Amino acid sequence: MKAGQLLATLNDADAKLRVRDRQTALQLAERQFQRFNTLAQRSAVSKSEMDVQRANRDAAATALKIAQEELQFLSLRAPFDGVIARVQARNHQVVAAGQPIALLTRADLLDVIFTLPETLFTSLDIQNINYQPEVQFNALPGRFFTAQYKEHTSQTDAATLTYQVVLTMPRPADLPGVAGLSGSVRVRLHNLPNAPAQPLLVVPAAAVFNPDRSPTNQPHVWLVEQDGEVLRIKDRPVEVGRLTAQGIEIISGLKPGDRIVAAGVGELRDGEAVRIWQRERGL
Repeated sequence: MKAGQLLATLNDADAKLRVRDRQTALQLAERQFQRFNTLAQRSAVSKSEMDVQRANRDAAATALKIAQEELQFLSLRAPFDGVIARVQARNHQVVAAGQPIALLTRADLLDVIFTLPETLFTSLDIQNINYQPEVQFNALPGRFFTAQYKEHTSQTDAATLTYQVVLTMPRPADLPGVAGLSGSVRVRLHNLPNAPAQPLLVVPAAAVFNPDRSPTNQPHVWLVEQDGEVLRIKDRPVEVGRLTAQGIEIISGLKPGDRIVAAGVGELRDGEAVRIWQRERGL
């Protein structure tokens, strides 16, 4: 599969009808606006009547844009080049929001998922560039590969009291191109780094994410900025330090006083309008 290639689509008959209906409504509103504009040049209609026609045209254009976006949301496209490892839905099956449809694996990179106990997780500097775990695959015995930190869960598993950690690395050329391969991760416990010489910014672990589109898997945060009378988010790359019990240290990319999104980062898009959530009593 190539990036952008169609993977699956929902029944879009109703959505296409809405798009055509709103295209017709926009054309009608545009013609009506032009007629009133011609009359306005002859002073045959009032300014308030022109404002109404302009508002009708703009509302029709907005309605069409919303319908077109809804139609696009019915199509699932590959976010990167890769191979479909598993199909998890059948043709004409009714699916729910958030339900997995297919498992797509990258052809150039792979993720290594393992767990760490709570006591070890808070002390290891798994993101330090000089402190990279080594990965061995059972399919390639005797060979170790250096991996880099990508992300981790912010809560422990209720049953095992462990954190899930995800590393990323280039896919070895002779590694079978399938998902779910087993192996082991070697972590050096004797190379724990010293604490930083000066205080660093610490943000919640859930605020840091690694977008799949990033070729270097650089960590990012959503920076909240003022845009006139509204607040909008901006994708901001950051350099991270150690993972502590309080959160992730930010070495560069943020400064004191910056506002960031602390939860739900995977549901947002660059430039999206947001508002500050005020914690109420009892919540």
